[in-house]
Amino acid sequence: MQQIRLLVALVTVLTLVSLSAAATVDPLATDIDAVFADYDTTTSPGCALGVIRSGELIYKRGYGMANLEYGIALSPRSVFRTGSVGKQFTAMASALLAEEGIISLDDSIRELFPELPAYADEITIRHLIHHTSGIRDYLELAFMAGLDDEGPYTDEYAIELIARQKNTNFAPGEEYLYSNSGYFLLSHVVKRSTGQTLREWAAENIFGPLGMKDTHFHDDHTHIVPNRADGYAPSDDGYHISMTTLDMVGDGGVFTTVEDLLFWDRNFYDNKLGAGGPELIHLVTTPGRFNNGEEQDYAFGLGVEKYRGLPIIRHSGGFVGFRAQMIRFPDQQLSVAVLCNRADADPTQRAIEVAELYLADLMERDKAVEESEKDGTKAQEITTAEAEPVIGHYWQEDSQFAREVRFEDGKLLYVRSEDSQTELAHFGNDRFVMVDVPDHVEVWFEPMGSTGTKMLVRVGDNETRIHNSFEKKAPTASDLTAYAGTYCSEELDVEYELTQRDGSLSFGFGKPGDHPLEAQFGETFTNPDYGTFEFQRDSHGQVVGFSLDSGRVRNVTFVRQ
Repeated sequence: MQQIRLLVALVTVLTLVSLSAAATVDPLATDIDAVFADYDTTTSPGCALGVIRSGELIYKRGYGMANLEYGIALSPRSVFRTGSVGKQFTAMASALLAEEGIISLDDSIRELFPELPAYADEITIRHLIHHTSGIRDYLELAFMAGLDDEGPYTDEYAIELIARQKNTNFAPGEEYLYSNSGYFLLSHVVKRSTGQTLREWAAENIFGPLGMKDTHFHDDHTHIVPNRADGYAPSDDGYHISMTTLDMVGDGGVFTTVEDLLFWDRNFYDNKLGAGGPELIHLVTTPGRFNNGEEQDYAFGLGVEKYRGLPIIRHSGGFVGFRAQMIRFPDQQLSVAVLCNRADADPTQRAIEVAELYLADLMERDKAVEESEKDGTKAQEITTAEAEPVIGHYWQEDSQFAREVRFEDGKLLYVRSEDSQTELAHFGNDRFVMVDVPDHVEVWFEPMGSTGTKMLVRVGDNETRIHNSFEKKAPTASDLTAYAGTYCSEELDVEYELTQRDGSLSFGFGKPGDHPLEAQFGETFTNPDYGTFEFQRDSHGQVVGFSLDSGRVRNVTFVRQ
């Protein structure tokens, strides 16, 4: 009888526990799981998700595998490399050091980095934080020098590479241009001002106080990390491992879990760091300003924006086989963290889809939908005759990149490269909207008479960018022969060997290679990975060198040998 009573009591307890657990199951669980359904498999890597509301982790799950070789599944406790999501922690370290009076955000960085050229006198720590320093991106510089994201090279090499640059991309404070160099240097601001590495300092002053036991700056690639997810990239036969031996941190390098991000998120509403209080949080969530006083949308390692009318604070990350996004809706105290271990993941889109499940009723209607329904207008079919005037090649003057507009199978396509093409839905009056992109992007075309067509691209509420059409050059083999030769860059300490074969131009590092150069117009050529080559000639018409631009690096000089 005693045993029966014990059994009944046990069943009762288990039933109550079961009912309690059922009561806490998120009613949107099925809809959330549907967002990640294609990753919910034992045969591919995937993502971990954490949904935080009012300081509680209300939904967490892993989708896919942490390790394909041993069949280990992802979970909310899986530890991921988070790429540039880590910048907010580096920026917080800078803010805390400033609060303590160890540094001033308006100090010249040359006080701590005397090895940098004289132009660094005018660059402050604040410029580094807000990406307004103009310092060229060290990862792109290293890539131009023939190195890649898998390494190996050292902190010392990266600082030397930055110091070797004779110029910056622009004068400090004049523009915003995302630069990993700024945040990498911030990690050494910590080291040179405190004597501790960023890993050591953050463990004592950020991660420890917040209880983030599974989070650290990963400055030693040989360090063993329990529950670590391996990074993967798609390959012809499935996936291959995509990791790195680089030990630089600051611009990234934070390893964490969706469970630990709960404690980080809580601190934005009840600050436990430094002196405590809201002043620190106000500082790190306030966007910077340009020299002319205009406000930007980038704060301390955090983008401060709006999504469908709601304020958001966010930052994405991507490095080798990892992609990550953390989006906070501060007014609603809802945050979504998506950490992925596959290079083909789009965590931003998935995080937005999850957030919309909770906040759709509070959001403004999607602009594309709203515009399409205004006055009864809807996306229209576009005819060959309507497409003809806008088909062609376009050039972005400031950023030095080419785009193409094509018309295929009744669709107008915005072409970044052969692997990156977006359909443009037509809404009349030369207005188009990009289809299936995370942000609302509108495109207009304006005729420019005999000089071609102007394409205007507006991303959300951001300023319009202008692309001018041009007639693509088709050089002959003899034309290309004039560019063949050896070119050297002192700033990169590298030689490019340019060769002409079978009517095409290509380059390699110190020897003939298979990196193709595609003619654009005039003396301009592009490579999809390395950027824009603009050749120069002397007074005798001989090619004497070229400048190389690649997004976050502008105007690196190469001289013909």
